[in-house]
Amino acid sequence: MKNHKKITPKYIGPDVSTKNRKMTKDEIKYRFNNETAELYSQKNPIWLPNFEFMFNTIVETLQLYYQSNMLILDLGAGTGNLSRKVLENLTDTNINLVDFSENMLKEVPNVLSNFKGQYSCVKDDIFHVDFEPNSYHAVISSFSIHHGRGELIYSKLYKSIYKWLKNPGIFLCCDVIEGDNPKLSKLNEDGWRHFLKLKKFSDKEINRILSNYHREDNPLSIRQHMKLLIESGFNSADFIWKKYNFGIYLGIKN
Repeated sequence: MKNHKKITPKYIGPDVSTKNRKMTKDEIKYRFNNETAELYSQKNPIWLPNFEFMFNTIVETLQLYYQSNMLILDLGAGTGNLSRKVLENLTDTNINLVDFSENMLKEVPNVLSNFKGQYSCVKDDIFHVDFEPNSYHAVISSFSIHHGRGELIYSKLYKSIYKWLKNPGIFLCCDVIEGDNPKLSKLNEDGWRHFLKLKKFSDKEINRILSNYHREDNPLSIRQHMKLLIESGFNSADFIWKKYNFGIYLGIKN
């Protein structure tokens, strides 16, 4: 834990009487508007395994489609953590950051202080925002799309992303991933729990982190993501990395 603070999400979700239901969009928005920006601007959040590796992998994959004056859309950008990693490594790049939390977006100028003139922010819901067709060379997202509720809203978003992308274009996402059946989901979560124990989190802290995950997130499985991306028009779709219930997947338009 050297050089890393143990700063974790503080919100636990709906009250005890409603603990078995998923949080509503308004509850999720309330949480992000009341979290400290410091939490989501960390370069290496200690509760997420292989965080730096995931962001580096996104940058390395983006480089396959890199071109001068590249325009990128960051969906559910939060404080701009992923955008910062991209801008640090890809010159001649501009990014449009979208998030529904004003609290998170207020921190973006601090996180991206070294990149003035290379970014803009849009306060909107990623599942309802719209852009002109063929606007972006790439669309990226990190730990945000899992807030969708069901395959229909994921499908609508993927079809929109396909429309917004230039040809060729790439969509890249790192996020939490559901197992293909309940036993595999438990296996994945047990791996995450073991990781947190190795990081010296107490059982109480681990249970709180997983409580947040169960109440707030609604991830899909690898099978579901691949099916929806191909149905949305992407010529290629792939999972390029996975560990426990975390993964990186992509769609290619060409």
